[in-house]
Amino acid sequence: MIGIVTALPEERAAVLKAMRQTTREQQGGLLLYRGVLAGRELCLIEGGMGTSAAARASKTLITACKPTLLISAGYCGAVRPGPATGDLVLCSRLLTADQERVQELLLPGSEQAAARLAAELQRFGLRAWQGSFITTRGITGKAAIAARLPEDMAHPVLEMESAAVALAANGTGIPFIGLRTVSDDASEELKFSLEEICDANGQVAIGRVVWLLARRPLLLAQFLRLAAGSAKAGQALGKALEKIVPLL
Repeated sequence: MIGIVTALPEERAAVLKAMRQTTREQQGGLLLYRGVLAGRELCLIEGGMGTSAAARASKTLITACKPTLLISAGYCGAVRPGPATGDLVLCSRLLTADQERVQELLLPGSEQAAARLAAELQRFGLRAWQGSFITTRGITGKAAIAARLPEDMAHPVLEMESAAVALAANGTGIPFIGLRTVSDDASEELKFSLEEICDANGQVAIGRVVWLLARRPLLLAQFLRLAAGSAKAGQALGKALEKIVPLL
């Protein structure tokens, strides 16, 4: 059984589209999906945005499904030029970042696994990179993060859940893989905060988004770009899982 943790409804939908024979159930107040992808049994959960939501979702999935592998799957933002919107990034290094420090989490074997899976995706004609996942506690400025990273760090991307998923996996002795698709490239600086668009559980609240756009209508153009980027990223995520799941 492979477990997949996502944060957003769009990420969950991208994985579900590739799955077959799906069933749905409630676990710990979260929706959990079981199904089959490329002949392998999968368990999928949508936890919400942020480390707290991801930790809760990971614990729920591990308890309910007892997976032999845990994947943090979803979208990310490229920090430096290179990965473009819709490109795939495999986690070779995993770091956390807050206002005080950037700290690396040890993931034994992650560089080799990322290299192997990226090569397989490239063989199928998909644009894939080995990258450094940087988990932040909220929406963070890319330029500010880039200035704090070593210049030779390979393809850093920002997201908000993978460190929590990896810690949950490591705590129970389950292997971890990070697979993300770029929804916004390095030129796109997000101009809103997590708190402005999400509820206390890390779920995007439509009412908050509407209220934010009413107060800051200039954000509409960015929201439209992000929606287009997310759609492209979702298609790539589903294709990537179809290709690599049989190899896991």
